[in-house]
Amino acid sequence: MGFTGFPHDITLDAVEAMRQFVRGNSDILAHHIEGVPWAEALQDRPFQKEFLQEWEGKKAATPPGGKVYLAVSPGRGDLKVAEKGLPLPAELKGKSYDHPLVKKAFLNYCRRAVEFFQPDYLAIGIEANEIHSAGAGTWRAYSDLHRFVYAELKKEHKDLPVFASFTLHNLLKNRGEMLAAWRQLMPCNDFVAVSFYPFLTGETVDQAFEFLTAEFDGFKKPYAMVETNEAAEKLVFPSNGLTINGSAAKQRIYYEKLLALAQARRFKFVISFVHRDYDALWEKIKANSPELFMAWRDCGLVDEKGLPRPAYEVWKRYFELPWKAE
Repeated sequence: MGFTGFPHDITLDAVEAMRQFVRGNSDILAHHIEGVPWAEALQDRPFQKEFLQEWEGKKAATPPGGKVYLAVSPGRGDLKVAEKGLPLPAELKGKSYDHPLVKKAFLNYCRRAVEFFQPDYLAIGIEANEIHSAGAGTWRAYSDLHRFVYAELKKEHKDLPVFASFTLHNLLKNRGEMLAAWRQLMPCNDFVAVSFYPFLTGETVDQAFEFLTAEFDGFKKPYAMVETNEAAEKLVFPSNGLTINGSAAKQRIYYEKLLALAQARRFKFVISFVHRDYDALWEKIKANSPELFMAWRDCGLVDEKGLPRPAYEVWKRYFELPWKAE
């Protein structure tokens, strides 16, 4: 059970508070890294100083003796460039996911990330089913990239679970071609790796979990909830009035149901993406950030003041259970 190293503010105190919380309330840390330093990976060049500093900071937050879940992504429809990397090289501009140079660069990047973080679990795609919405051609190209990188990494790390994650809330909305396409990719996924934010779907939590197990139990592969949260407060988006009807009670019920399912189905791990409300961070970044980023602001197991919510007590109760081998 664990978290990402997502701090609630852009301060050293907030980063240290995050690390203390993670160390006391988890035994796995998720490194969630969108984008690729394509130029460095393609040309076998050293990563930029700022890029490596960010990696070092992530690595330093790992709980003592804890496991590591590393998630990387080539993008969600196009080639996403790492923020602290060099610009996309000319050789890759306009290239599809299945281009030989793209495949070479992404494989090199994954190899270097594995060497640095030494993960216990590896995602080579984050919420990758969303790429299906970019069109059939883009999905075919991504599927080819995924299968290629999966096969090469498994040759070198046969005991490392490798997979891509999918958004359960979007599969619920797209039960036709998207679901069929993801099921076809499952032979090259060692886990059923789920990203789920209940406030993004009209389904109940019970309906969502019934759908998940009905569609994926048959693969006989371990489940992992690779990122999740439930809103603990009502949130109204200023631009359009759309409302997330969150509440502390609803959040508590969600974690009760999630962790009960994880216990029953022997999930490999559960990652809560946000551990604390990030009101302070949002006030600093909202002028230059998409309004959608506000949606997760009030999803913490502790609120913006650091006070625990009822869902935190649920988390602690499960976290403190003695481990029983299968």
